[in-house]
Amino acid sequence: MAGFIPEDIIAHVRDAANIVDVIAEYVALRKTGKNFIGLCPFHADKKPSFTVSEEKQIFHCFGCGQGGNVFSFLIQHNNLSFPEAVGFLAQKYGIEIPTRKMSPTQKKELKEKERLFKINKEAADYFKGILSHPSSGKQAREYLGKRQMTPEVIDRFMLGYAQQSWTGLTQYFSRRGVPRDDLEKTGLVVAKNGRYYDRFRDRIIFPIVDIHETVLGFGGRCLDDSLPKYLNSPDTPVYHKSRTLYGLHVAKEACRQSGSVFIVEGYFDLLALHCHGIQSVVATLGTAMTRQHVRIMKGYARQMILVFDSDEAGIKAAERSLPLFLEEKVDPRILILPEGKDPDSYVFEVGADGFLKATEKALGVMPFLIASAIKKHGLSLEGKVRIIEALKGPLGSLLDGVSRSVYIRDLAERLDIDESAILEQVRASATKDKKAVSSPKPRHNSKLEEALVAIMLQCPEMVSGFNPQEIVEGFETVELKELGRMILQKSSSDRPVTGADLIAQTDDAQIRNLISSLLMEEIQTDSDSCHKILRQYQARLRKRRIRLLSKKIKEAERTNNQELLNQLLAEKQEWAQQHLEAL
Repeated sequence: MAGFIPEDIIAHVRDAANIVDVIAEYVALRKTGKNFIGLCPFHADKKPSFTVSEEKQIFHCFGCGQGGNVFSFLIQHNNLSFPEAVGFLAQKYGIEIPTRKMSPTQKKELKEKERLFKINKEAADYFKGILSHPSSGKQAREYLGKRQMTPEVIDRFMLGYAQQSWTGLTQYFSRRGVPRDDLEKTGLVVAKNGRYYDRFRDRIIFPIVDIHETVLGFGGRCLDDSLPKYLNSPDTPVYHKSRTLYGLHVAKEACRQSGSVFIVEGYFDLLALHCHGIQSVVATLGTAMTRQHVRIMKGYARQMILVFDSDEAGIKAAERSLPLFLEEKVDPRILILPEGKDPDSYVFEVGADGFLKATEKALGVMPFLIASAIKKHGLSLEGKVRIIEALKGPLGSLLDGVSRSVYIRDLAERLDIDESAILEQVRASATKDKKAVSSPKPRHNSKLEEALVAIMLQCPEMVSGFNPQEIVEGFETVELKELGRMILQKSSSDRPVTGADLIAQTDDAQIRNLISSLLMEEIQTDSDSCHKILRQYQARLRKRRIRLLSKKIKEAERTNNQELLNQLLAEKQEWAQQHLEAL
């Protein structure tokens, strides 16, 4: 799979990286029996169905079927290629990767991100240096002082300053021989009419980092009220705003300890909370909330509290994000701030204790939607009609009938309208084909075949007294036959292949998920139990073979094909004699 990374190095990295330790950086895991479980980061998971086996060094979700080893997890979760996943863990565990011959394409794919990460880190240091410069950064430091940013927060979040220059950063990197094409790929510079210009000018710079503090991109805020007030890096090969949350590298441990996370929109909203010692907070980087954002946060906190501005734009942003939370089986709280306040100004006004006390009154989804609809439309006759029109969809989407009845009754009392009138509107708008999350369909028709492959993976020595080739070729389930053939192909007489080996050696996601599922199966590993299953399967093969031969014999009799009939009768007798002797 890796092509140019030696297999022994891949195995060394895999053995060094404990899968529980790696996944625990992204998913909140708790031990249950000999495994660890948590909410799956790959689908809308309300009850923990994501299982990690430290003993087998694999993961598997019994909800969506995703599974694999530590590399598979990083590839899916962090959107990495296989070489990038191996390289990431090798660097983390101090393992050097000697490279073999690489094609130009392979070199380009592997090295480009490394170059861009390096440029981003140097740019962050450059901006930080300007901010601390006695003269160049004076105005920016004064601005941060007015915003009451503490030196500790400025340093912790690596804040910097971009001078009021069209080419300051461009020239800085040019003197260091950095190609301008690479600068453009990072989003730090913009090409226009064959010339290159700095994207960020006269702005406070907020480096955007991942949980390992690798610089992915940047945000910039102007020092006055010029527009655009905020400017962010575009999506690049190393930065994807739909999958990135500002401040998560600092917030992750605080979120795990408190079990909750505050979600704000702006950089200064987040930094203001940090100035008051509130660390369990992330920001959405000036973009709309995405499903991936919600899934990332589920890995660190069970309770999520939206703290958006109290103006109409903030209310709309909260409303737009709510369906994503509900689809991901998360019931968020929404904190409505006093009129004219944003999280930044509010926390400086009331302090940490006042802010935390206010969050105790944060509303659930339906109470928030009801309150915001009443505020928006008022209680005139026309306003009441619009309120019901706005709320009938959300009320109809509630799967819990008791909750729906409670909220309809509450709304009827607030609007002084008959409850049945609202219920009629809700029923009319309710979707008939609600898509409830159902249990995954059974993977295969044959539980016996599945049990046999599980034995081949978990207890390969149990199959030694049987004919594994005959077993596998007799499978009727295509995926199991393919996996069985792979096991036989990869195994040798002195070393049976392990499930972990197979996961590492396949690029087929369906086969990888099947392997992880079968490795997680609890099977009886004693000789008697395994041999009983094998004998049951052999008996099934005999019956199937006899049925097939009998069918062919009848067809030969029907067509009066005496030569074929004699051949089939002899084959049936010989086959039956062989298996009788085997018994």
